[in-house]
Amino acid sequence: MHSNKVQILERTLHREREARKEAEKILEQKSLELWQTNQRIEALLDDQSTQLKLIVDTSPLGIILTEKGKLVKINNALIKLLGYSKKELMHTDINRSLIHPEDFIQSSLRNELLEKNKIDEFSIQKRYKKKNGNYVLCKTNVKAIRDTKGLVKYQLAIIEDITEIDKKTKILDALNKLSVSILGKRDLQEIAWEIARNTAEHLNLEDCVVYSLHHDTNTLTQIAGYSNKIIRDYELDNPLSVTVGTGIVGIAAKKGKHQLVNDTSKNKNYQIDDIKRNSELAMPIIANGKVIGVIDSENSKKNYFNQEHVEVFKSIANLASAQFNSAISQERERKIQKEKDILLSQLEKNNDELKSFAHVVSHDLKSPLRSMAALVSWIKEDNSETFDKETNTNCDLILDKIDKMDALINGILKYSSIDKMSATKEKINLHILVNEIIENIYIPDHIKIIINTKLPSIAIGDKFRFKQLFQNLISNAIKYNDKEEGKIVIDAHKKEGTHVFSISDNGIGIEKKYHHKIFKVFETLGKTNENSTGIGLSIVKKIIDMYDGKIWIESKVNDGTTFYFAFKNL
Repeated sequence: MHSNKVQILERTLHREREARKEAEKILEQKSLELWQTNQRIEALLDDQSTQLKLIVDTSPLGIILTEKGKLVKINNALIKLLGYSKKELMHTDINRSLIHPEDFIQSSLRNELLEKNKIDEFSIQKRYKKKNGNYVLCKTNVKAIRDTKGLVKYQLAIIEDITEIDKKTKILDALNKLSVSILGKRDLQEIAWEIARNTAEHLNLEDCVVYSLHHDTNTLTQIAGYSNKIIRDYELDNPLSVTVGTGIVGIAAKKGKHQLVNDTSKNKNYQIDDIKRNSELAMPIIANGKVIGVIDSENSKKNYFNQEHVEVFKSIANLASAQFNSAISQERERKIQKEKDILLSQLEKNNDELKSFAHVVSHDLKSPLRSMAALVSWIKEDNSETFDKETNTNCDLILDKIDKMDALINGILKYSSIDKMSATKEKINLHILVNEIIENIYIPDHIKIIINTKLPSIAIGDKFRFKQLFQNLISNAIKYNDKEEGKIVIDAHKKEGTHVFSISDNGIGIEKKYHHKIFKVFETLGKTNENSTGIGLSIVKKIIDMYDGKIWIESKVNDGTTFYFAFKNL
């Protein structure tokens, strides 16, 4: 019994030993696995730490990590941005030493809100002082990293240089303001004023002057100027004129390229305007490939202007060129129109004076002519028995010349009074009107007048003037007809809203060399008819012109002539 118990205990002990060995083996395996896992975690953490460090060090943005206001970490981008060494920055209170005083208060207020748990992050624009003394504008994003109690343990700041973005934004704003300010303006000086003002204010220039180029005189004239001390609005005192090709402004206009001079004392082309300055930038305003003006600025400092100024000037010149050119064209048109108005007024005045003169002179001439005719008639009558045949013939010639002179004066009176008479607007039956003319004028027996087509009625016209028109043409056809059987044909037709009339004859015809001048006053067809005054066709032309019509002829010597005349909207 005792022996069996011992065996059982031994077996139990053996099983326990085996079990413990197995447990130790499992524990050892698990410990190994746990160690391997820890190794992998540590390796992963090391890898992530390396990656994070790599990201921070190679980031193009400046990164700052602070703990209770003290620097813990800064990256290479921030060192490069500000120009200090890492050691210099780590021993500097960035907020108090490197932030622009005007931006410090606003930044401090935001930090206070962060510390008091009222915000977790904020974004602000502020200027950081570089080692060279200049400030750089940055967008700064600040985020709080809190501990388990919610207290701020670290502050992480991401700093982005936005200087160039800010410059471009300001340029865009300036261009937008200029565009709005000149939109709809037509006055050249107003547009030039806005160009000068916007350019000077945006770039904080000492002055800015705008020149306009006069191509007829090849000169540039100041038309607007703006100064940060003195405003010269719309009218300049003693505006300067510059010949294209002389002075820095003139060279910019001649070459069509900007001129940048940073030491005027060394430039032979520099011309003093009001006072001597040391720098100058002149930018041509170009439209349709042609220089039309120049934007010019001077500064008392040497080396003041840079490429940024050039780009802004160029953008402003490009933006303003179309409106500037339009204003120049309109100003030129206004000047031309004004000159035309003055000329027209003078012509009307001269025309009125000539009409009055013609009427007065013609009227005054008729009285002595009548006296001369009476005297010659009396002399001839009183000496009828004394005068020989030749003397009587000469007296008759004098009377004929007096009659011709009287006819000429009557013609001048008619010609000068056509457009002085008040025209009546009435409906006129031209067929009846022409028949009345034929019944009342003298027509030789050998001449036949035919109205080929019934002449139309016209809606608007002056009966007296149209009677003069047809009567002069018909009388002209009778006067210059040398055929044994003379024939005059009157015709009319309508084409596309235009009334076309014609009066044809089979008379002597008109040589081509007279075609261009037969409608001028006092022009006659040589010696073909000495009784002609040369005024009848001039009256015809004047009447036709009054109704915006036109007249032309077709003629062949010895075969006859056709006068065509046409009117629209009668």
